[in-house]
Amino acid sequence: MASLVALLASTSALAAPHVAALIPLTKPTAAPELRDRFHEAVTRGFGDDALGAAEVRLRIGASEEMLGCTGPGACVARIAQNLRVDRLIASEIDVNGKDYVIKLRLLDAVGRELAKVDEPCDVCTLKEADEAVARASGKLAAAAKSLPAETPPPAVVETPPPPPKVETPPPKVETPPPVVAQPTPPVTEPTPPPAHEKKMFPWRAVAISSLVVGVVGIAVGAPLVAIDGNPTCSLPNPRTSCPDVYNTKGGGAAMLTLGIAGVAASGVLFYLDHRARKKAATTVSVMPLSGGAYLSAGGTF
Repeated sequence: MASLVALLASTSALAAPHVAALIPLTKPTAAPELRDRFHEAVTRGFGDDALGAAEVRLRIGASEEMLGCTGPGACVARIAQNLRVDRLIASEIDVNGKDYVIKLRLLDAVGRELAKVDEPCDVCTLKEADEAVARASGKLAAAAKSLPAETPPPAVVETPPPPPKVETPPPKVETPPPVVAQPTPPVTEPTPPPAHEKKMFPWRAVAISSLVVGVVGIAVGAPLVAIDGNPTCSLPNPRTSCPDVYNTKGGGAAMLTLGIAGVAASGVLFYLDHRARKKAATTVSVMPLSGGAYLSAGGTF
């Protein structure tokens, strides 16, 4: 009975698959359905030694890291341990229209490359590309049979201890040279700013503005006063036929008054401007300085 159990266990171990295909890497990124189809083709082409593609996706699908593992790296050892296989197939499929470039790599349980197959498929349909992937996987399986058997690596990879810390002696501090006191430059008295002349009130500009307003007021007010009481129609004998007459005396008188006042005011403003320009304008400014003060005076005569 014990020998029968040992025989069954030995047969089961020999029949167990020891190769699994990683999820293919497609460039550009393809739809999950196409990616799974290529995954099935890689597994199918390698033969009975390969673990089923659906089972691989089921067992590593819970981990984003293992599901996205497509080539050599730390994730390869984790997948090999999870699937209990000693070899993995990494596949990369470049798609350019109807042209396909299929690259398969056989890796050991720690991610080292053991064999590789490159298979082009020019102007292929999707079915032909699927067959080309399976064909390339078959070539990789044939190359794998000629490889020597390898002892599987240990399940736990120990991290080597860090190298001993080498203490670096502190850098030598050099004494800076003595600081030589620089002679203090002589103090220069600041140059006083020029005195600003006080600006004169713009009598002339205001006078011109007043004159313009006066002329406009007279030009508008005089016609309005002149037409006050005149009929507004052109019928025969308009003074008796027209029902309406102009009533512009009030507005015309106001404009005429404003105009006369503006002209009169302009005359006064012109006189003030003339007197201001003739009058002596004297300016005096004082600025304190160290040890005294600066006084300036100026004027126009």
